Amino acid sequence: MKRAIFVAGMLAMTAWSLPARAVMICDCCAKDRPELCTGPCKEAAGPICTPVILPNVRGWEKTNPLLRYDLKYLELTGLTPRQLERVRRWAEKQRRRAEREYRRMRTRALRGRISKEAFRKAEARRDKVVVNYQHIIRAYRSAKRQD
Repeated sequence: MKRAIFVAGMLAMTAWSLPARAVMICDCCAKDRPELCTGPCKEAAGPICTPVILPNVRGWEKTNPLLRYDLKYLELTGLTPRQLERVRRWAEKQRRRAEREYRRMRTRALRGRISKEAFRKAEARRDKVVVNYQHIIRAYRSAKRQD
């Protein structure tokens, strides 16, 4: 019995440790961008430096990627409907993650465990994620209309 539990635990650990398909945001303005971003950034080159979303990247990020960049000028044209849906689901997951963290910080602030300044920072992070989420959804709807 113990051996069966150990084997099941090892299988679960290997399944969790494998990187899942994710979405990556490339900052095309940065000079030291990853090698994965070079091609898509060249294709998206224009008068305004815009971020690019890569929908089929393997990996996992500990910080919320929607905090890093301003996605106001994001365009999702050229993605397949399946990739568009993956981007939408990913953006919703990141928004929910930010909301969950905000609620956790709000509870800690109400109990007096963190300062008001720490709570304001958490609120600002959540607001930035929500704004970037709205930019992604706007780009998603625009790309869906073009299909």
